[in-house]
Amino acid sequence: MLRNIPSATLKELVRLSEHKEVLMAQIQEIDRQMLRVQRRFGIPQREGDQPAPVTVSQARRRQKRSGR
Repeated sequence: MLRNIPSATLKELVRLSEHKEVLMAQIQEIDRQMLRVQRRFGIPQREGDQPAPVTVSQARRRQKRSGR
């Protein structure tokens, strides 16, 4: 099914995924900062406002191929 994807395309997808993770972490931090300011000044949260879920992702390590 996904066997004919060029390696350059796969590398680009990995690069974009990593960039997306960095941006999502920045968004989470901004959400936390906004909540701190809201709490400090007693600004009620809007209905449905929830802190961004904390996500942790790690790069997968390549498995070593057994010697053949």
